Amino acid sequence: MPRLQIRRERHASATSDSPTATVTSDAGSVARKRGVPPPPKPEKVSAIVVALLAIGFSTWVLLTLPIQAAIILTLASGLAWIGWIKTNYAYPVQSRKVVAVYLCAVAFQLVHMSEEYTGGFPHEIVDLFDSPRDWSEKSFLLTFVFAFGALWVLAAAGALYQIRVANYMLWFYALGAGVLNAISHFVFPIIKGGYFPGLYTAGGHLIMSGLVIYFLVQESRQLKAAAAGAGRAALPPAPSGAL
Repeated sequence: MPRLQIRRERHASATSDSPTATVTSDAGSVARKRGVPPPPKPEKVSAIVVALLAIGFSTWVLLTLPIQAAIILTLASGLAWIGWIKTNYAYPVQSRKVVAVYLCAVAFQLVHMSEEYTGGFPHEIVDLFDSPRDWSEKSFLLTFVFAFGALWVLAAAGALYQIRVANYMLWFYALGAGVLNAISHFVFPIIKGGYFPGLYTAGGHLIMSGLVIYFLVQESRQLKAAAAGAGRAALPPAPSGAL
């Protein structure tokens, strides 16, 4: 009996010390406790860089533009950063459908800004709020039509290659140039008591930007679910005797 007991103890010790048994047990424990592997941990450099750029941009607009327009842009840059971090930062856009919808929204924005330009939007907003800061049509065109227009196109190109910073620009466009800008165009005519440049195209602008946000969130959820499914498939099977 003592010899038999010693052999059993040695066999149990050898089994528990086996690397295969340890790996299988650990994997089975992860599978039972979590069901999926831990989420991916993307690099943090781009998030920090974008945050600093957003702060710098917000500071510039707050110091130069009429305060009402500056507040909209500052709020948009912050909300876009949060939306980006929560969704497409870890899971950058891969679907061409998202990029195509985004480019359609950018194209419609050019129509919207054409209405703003022909109606004298920069002067109108200065007069509406009696702002001490002048806003020339030249500054409006160079900054928000041409410069940002180039950034919107570059963001689409970057999104095709899953560049994280480009995905932030998609969010900044959808929230800043899109949703918040469109909503403000429904508020300005109420304050003025009549037509305000950009009102007629604001509704379409709002719809297109809303679609961009919807597809960005949907894309993030689908990629996250696909990553979780791939992680489950990669886990070793739990031991047959595990509960």
